[in-house]
Amino acid sequence: MRFPPVPIAAIAAVLLCAAPRLLEAQIVASERALVAQTVDGTRITVDYSRPRARGRTNIYGGMEKWGVTWTPGADDATTLEVSKPVTLLGMTVPKGRYSVWLVLREREPWTLVLDPRDSLFHTDHPDSTAQQLRAPIAPRPVPQTEVLTWSFPAVTTTGATLDFRWGTLGVEIPITVPPSLPLLVSAEAAAPFLGDYDFTWTDSTSTEKPSRFTVVRRDGKLLGVWDPAQYGTLREMQLLSNGPDVFAYGFVRNGELWSTNPTLTVKFERANGAVTGFVYGSGSEVFARGIRRK
Repeated sequence: MRFPPVPIAAIAAVLLCAAPRLLEAQIVASERALVAQTVDGTRITVDYSRPRARGRTNIYGGMEKWGVTWTPGADDATTLEVSKPVTLLGMTVPKGRYSVWLVLREREPWTLVLDPRDSLFHTDHPDSTAQQLRAPIAPRPVPQTEVLTWSFPAVTTTGATLDFRWGTLGVEIPITVPPSLPLLVSAEAAAPFLGDYDFTWTDSTSTEKPSRFTVVRRDGKLLGVWDPAQYGTLREMQLLSNGPDVFAYGFVRNGELWSTNPTLTVKFERANGAVTGFVYGSGSEVFARGIRRK
């Protein structure tokens, strides 16, 4: 059985419709990758391509020449985006997206360059401009890394370490983020709240006995300390200023702030200007009360 010939225009139309789908499935020499980390509400994102060493041992000084301004990636320049201003290698980096470059040197520190032109190609080696952010950074030996890699190996409550490595060298970039709540309270601001309180849970089913709750200032931090500890191990919280006479809950373990919960608060109460006690709860729900001891 013979079929009528298909018009060339019809074949072209089918191919054009299929083209976007075909392009989605495409092997490239350096696959694109993205790594992101959120710290206290600040999102840090690195978008980059991942070339492979493929047995090449002369990456630095050979394949990538000394003195060259090189993007640590391939194809489109690697980019760094921060959702809020951060501090990086002593520099204040405004909110935004930057192309990332390294000036490679054989015997001296390298230079990290953040360029506000975020859509450069890897061969568009940018000259130094007043708009760039530049800082020295020392490369370090790393285990042989076949595929160029950016990662966040360390994260704290105040920042993160951004790590780059390829071949046998890499760099570490410490990043500090702005706190969403003030971590420190001045002696003057803390003074009205310091002292002992009788602490009682309002939940009638609670098995915890009333305790002493002492508000102290230590190393610039305002802390509430239970005696005895509540629920076995709950001994202290950090009070983080979140409005007039209002402090958000900070979970403390082994003397270190682990996490914060702005919806869980200690709201101090006053009479004739003096602090008389507090309410511990969330929104309109009250979990416990504290009455200042005479």
